[in-house]
Amino acid sequence: MKKNNLPGIALFVYNRPNHLIKTLKSLKKNHQASKFEIFIFCDGPKKNLHIKKIKQVQKIAKNVKFFSKNKIYVRKKNIGLAKSILNGVSTVLKKKNSVIVLEDDIVTNNHYLKYMTDALNFFENDKLIGSVTGYSYTDVPKNYSKDIFLSQRHASWGWGTWKNVWEKMQWEKKWAKRQLKSKDFKKNFNKSGNDMHQILKEQLEGKSDTLDIMFNLNCFKMNLFCVCPKKSLLYNIGLDGSGIHCKKGDKVFSNYSNYFRVKKFEKLKVETNIIKKIHKSFTTPIPLRIYNKIKNYLI
Repeated sequence: MKKNNLPGIALFVYNRPNHLIKTLKSLKKNHQASKFEIFIFCDGPKKNLHIKKIKQVQKIAKNVKFFSKNKIYVRKKNIGLAKSILNGVSTVLKKKNSVIVLEDDIVTNNHYLKYMTDALNFFENDKLIGSVTGYSYTDVPKNYSKDIFLSQRHASWGWGTWKNVWEKMQWEKKWAKRQLKSKDFKKNFNKSGNDMHQILKEQLEGKSDTLDIMFNLNCFKMNLFCVCPKKSLLYNIGLDGSGIHCKKGDKVFSNYSNYFRVKKFEKLKVETNIIKKIHKSFTTPIPLRIYNKIKNYLI
């Protein structure tokens, strides 16, 4: 890995000191981690009862020593995850051509940073690619020989992108609302998963606070795909009830491998069977949909 080709690491933290320690510990074990620059973005307190742990997080962040540079951004007021990521990624991409985006609940294997760097360098000028991730959405078919594949759905866990892609993004709600009204939008947008249209609606109605659905919308409009490894190089430790967006008991696909590394990068094409498989994994079975409707009605 050439030093001048290294992406910046943008790490977003809030009030989970124990999770942050595990995230940083896993990054430290990555090959040549000391050559990377890390930018840590600390959001302000949403509630007064969060202040104590937020201060613990800030102390941990300020004492990070093993990267080549460590830049800390501390907010006095809470702006939420979506704005924090939007502002943070934009800040890093003013200094770097590419960025690796992590939150404080992602633990990686030792090959993650090398994989992300190599992927960002290899696919930088590929007109089909909008992002790369260390997360795998599905097990690929046995006859699929490559170490990586394309997903129409872009991941929010351990992902990365480029300045030239980011600068084309539109974040205005008015623009997004216009897309909702376009012909066959729901049908086509939901090819990434039947939950996509609903997630977007909730974001635009202020019921959720996540930037990844807007990133997905932009990539959908530009017909850009996400590069995924066939085995996950990371896993989420925030499914314990400590997070805002991932709830305790949430079931997510994981084929994490502590040892997997991508040995070869090569030009990719869209594999329809993999796209359909990912879509199916985000499709709620009819009996469960009926149960949820009855449950919501009674509540």
